[in-house]
Amino acid sequence: MNTAFNNILQTKRYISVLVLILCATLSLSCQKQTQDTKTFQPTPQAQRLNNGPPGFPSPVLNKSYYGTGVIVIINRKEGWVEINHEEIKGLMPAMQMEFWVKDRSLLDKVQVGDRVNFTIVETAKGEYLTELKKAGSVSP
Repeated sequence: MNTAFNNILQTKRYISVLVLILCATLSLSCQKQTQDTKTFQPTPQAQRLNNGPPGFPSPVLNKSYYGTGVIVIINRKEGWVEINHEEIKGLMPAMQMEFWVKDRSLLDKVQVGDRVNFTIVETAKGEYLTELKKAGSVSP
């Protein structure tokens, strides 16, 4: 009977040690997860808005920028035009890109291949052309 009692005591000790190890492991595991979660939180610097292309300042909302370029594509149905443009001072380097127009009737005054002057405004929703004229055109 003494042996059976000793076996029960050893089993209880063994189970107690296992429970302690399990609790310690779970505790460390939970602490590590919390620490990892904090590590992967975005920093305020990572949430900054677009700073513009390298070498150019951040665009100013609702400010007019002036550009010159050649029309490559006109999409009257969707309301945008693709222009191969020179540097737009204070906004972006020379490149070819699409611009949405604020008023689709601007597209009726130009055609593919025209050299144009344009005004672009940066808004919270994106960039829009507010003026689009053949280069050398004079406003009435």
